[in-house]
Amino acid sequence: MIFRKAIIFCLLLCAAAFADTTAVDTTVATVADTAVADTINIAIADTIAANTVTVNTTVADSAKIKPGLHFFASIGAQFINFKGRSKFKELLDTQFVKYNDYYNADPTGFIIPEKQEFQTANLAFPIMAGLIWQFSDVHSVGLGAGFVYNSELVVLTDKHGESRNYEYALQAFPLFAEYRLLISPDFISMKNGDYFSLFLRYYWMLPGTEIYSSWGNAKAYFDPLGSGFGVFLGYRFWEWEGFSIWGELGYLSLEVKSSDKNAILNSWDLGGVALMLRAMF
Repeated sequence: MIFRKAIIFCLLLCAAAFADTTAVDTTVATVADTAVADTINIAIADTIAANTVTVNTTVADSAKIKPGLHFFASIGAQFINFKGRSKFKELLDTQFVKYNDYYNADPTGFIIPEKQEFQTANLAFPIMAGLIWQFSDVHSVGLGAGFVYNSELVVLTDKHGESRNYEYALQAFPLFAEYRLLISPDFISMKNGDYFSLFLRYYWMLPGTEIYSSWGNAKAYFDPLGSGFGVFLGYRFWEWEGFSIWGELGYLSLEVKSSDKNAILNSWDLGGVALMLRAMF
């Protein structure tokens, strides 16, 4: 009886030992599998990170502009925020009242006077040129000058059918200094595209900046403190062997003044929204 109990006790010990061994093997296998999985994940993460670094480096390299001096020329379209147009509208209306009074005094056998209105928007096509000094991968400074011109012309017809032109024209010769900052592709970019830049410009109006009109002129004086500023967002959409084409969209805040007591206007605006196309090499 004692011998039988001993055998049963030994069998129970063997079963317990086998169970412990299986649990340990399972635990070891689980730990091993986890370690392998972690190793694979780490390797994949390292590969992705390496690829990411490679891509970012490639973008940054393509965005670089060769250090040194560069020449640029640009042309564009600008809607000038010319508030003085109301002045010329009043002058035109006053002139047309005279035409009507002359007709009403003796209308028999004559035609009714006719009038055209000035445009409600002043559209100019500025041209600019200058030099840029690229002194680092993301910074450059430049100096440029340009020409801006806008002419508005209308026709008044009197009771005799005779026509006369009335007009005013805005003319400006801006000189400007600019600073360009490369915007990191990590901050703003386009898929399969190039890169963006921020342009800050400060303007002076050179002699020759003035208003011509049928009622009088106004010459702007040169202010050494400047006439205003401009902020532009630029995008380089084509580049080859150091020659690049840029598109720019921005806003200018410009005001000029005249010291002539007989000037048709004492001050006027030359700012507004502008869209420019620039070639640089």
